[in-house]
Amino acid sequence: MSGLLIKDWKLLKRQGRYYGMVLILVCAMIFVGSKSYSSFITSYLTFMISMFAISSFSYDELDNGMAFLMALPSGRKHYVQAKYLFSFLLITGGWLAGVVIRLVLFLMRFSLEEYLEILPEEPVYLMVCLTYVGCTIPVLLKYGAEKGRNIVFMALAVIAIGVFLTAKTGLYFVWGMFFRWLSQMPPAMLFILSGGICALVLAASYRISVRIIRKKEF
Repeated sequence: MSGLLIKDWKLLKRQGRYYGMVLILVCAMIFVGSKSYSSFITSYLTFMISMFAISSFSYDELDNGMAFLMALPSGRKHYVQAKYLFSFLLITGGWLAGVVIRLVLFLMRFSLEEYLEILPEEPVYLMVCLTYVGCTIPVLLKYGAEKGRNIVFMALAVIAIGVFLTAKTGLYFVWGMFFRWLSQMPPAMLFILSGGICALVLAASYRISVRIIRKKEF
């Protein structure tokens, strides 16, 4: 499995210039960003890093690469394990970088006390991206990188339309009460709840992915 992790790391290094520009853009926020806009730092960096975890499937499929990878001694299950481990390490690393950059912003321009006030929202970005990638990987394995991305995009569009229509109906009141209830929860309880949901999604996603990859023909 270590060889599969090295492969993805080498692919990431090939995109180093692009992600370097993203990092420079995020660092520029330290000098020009406002306090209310600072959430962009952590959320954007975490999301952009998670996109590479998804795009790595496209590199694997180039020149019938999946057939070659599935023929390796590591086996299909180890391929799935490597993908989930690499995605987790990559997204967590990007999130930590965003947290550190945002902390530096507050230390340079505001105060540590103000950062501690918004600290509970930081893990939310990590859990949202991990959940998103966890829901996406089985789709990519089932339908392929290109078709799978289109399916995920359509699913997100349907969710967005559903949220919009909900906002125009009486159901918005119900959702509003739900989110107000969440906002009133202690940060520790909210973290445990969201972390538990994220862990359940990733566990279910992994089991589904292993079942898909074992049955799929390349």
